[in-house]
Amino acid sequence: MSATASDHAHAQSSTLQTAKRNLQFLYDPNSPNAPTRRRTRAILRTLRYTLKFLFWRLVRYAKYAAVGAITAAIAGTAIGSVMSGAAFVLAPTGIVGGAGAGLLWGLGKFGWRTLARKVRSGEAHHADARADEKGEGEEVDPIKPPKMAEPW
Repeated sequence: MSATASDHAHAQSSTLQTAKRNLQFLYDPNSPNAPTRRRTRAILRTLRYTLKFLFWRLVRYAKYAAVGAITAAIAGTAIGSVMSGAAFVLAPTGIVGGAGAGLLWGLGKFGWRTLARKVRSGEAHHADARADEKGEGEEVDPIKPPKMAEPW
């Protein structure tokens, strides 16, 4: 072998070793065999986090696609035709339907929280059924059957 051929073979093995070291660092940034240049480490670390982000984003979209496919399959059956009214309430179509459902949900949530706060503070009268039963139990007269004339 000539000097240039051995240099070329050495450069290829050195490049292969560098690539292996970089891939190992890309897989595990805490590995002891890290690249020596700080810029290389920073680029590889950024690439690692970008790839992780893209992977999990693809997993998220795949889950959305799977749920959509299952929903479409169910909607095509007899169950889907029966449940179409409930589906509109759960997932309204269009901007107006979504805004109406959101407004209804918000009003219900506000009312529920307001009622719960009044019950806790004691402002709501007759809101606690057990307390009402205890209070009414002492005052209520027993029910007497009406007097009926003997039919014979």
